[in-house]
Amino acid sequence: TAGRDRRWRRLAAVAAGLRPGDHALDACCGTGDLAFSLLDVCPGCTVTGLDATPAMLALAEAKAAARRRRGEPAAVRFVLGDLLDLPFADDSFAAVTVGWGLRNVPDLRRALREAVRVTRPGGRVVCLDSTRPEGVWQARLHALWSGRLVPALGRVVTGHREAYAYLPESVATFPDAPGLAAAMAAAGLVRVRYRRLALGGVALHVGEVPA
Repeated sequence: TAGRDRRWRRLAAVAAGLRPGDHALDACCGTGDLAFSLLDVCPGCTVTGLDATPAMLALAEAKAAARRRRGEPAAVRFVLGDLLDLPFADDSFAAVTVGWGLRNVPDLRRALREAVRVTRPGGRVVCLDSTRPEGVWQARLHALWSGRLVPALGRVVTGHREAYAYLPESVATFPDAPGLAAAMAAAGLVRVRYRRLALGGVALHVGEVPA
């Protein structure tokens, strides 16, 4: 992404609408980058990062420790868990974010319902993920980039082409941007909106829990 993912995560963090004192959940947090973006945008907030992979959480903890040594906001804890069965009470968070995670869950509707359940009334659910561009030339360019160039670069840089070939395959079976917006509305969110990024290949969705 040539570093553009940092900007996208910051946009997602801003879209969460957090205020000092708020507590946010970053589900499918991976190594914690979006959780840290939330803290950068709202230093007075606290964040819980949740992921189902212990190795990812270990890397996230190491990043948090490094941030503390540098004096950067690091009011974050990381827990092992599943987005389909969140280990939190109803209305626990001011916002829930999911960055590049919804494509990987086996039950999208259940995942969205769980995100809504743990978000307090008036809070926001924010989803940042890859999507299919809507324009013809954008779709062709995206297919060339993600379907051919990214796997080839992945093979050269890491030796693992298969991991990078998964991205276009998962995007092809994931709802497009309007479809995800409809799924969020069906889960109970209101004022659902989205914006396209990266020539339409990434979408940032935001929905609000009814007050």
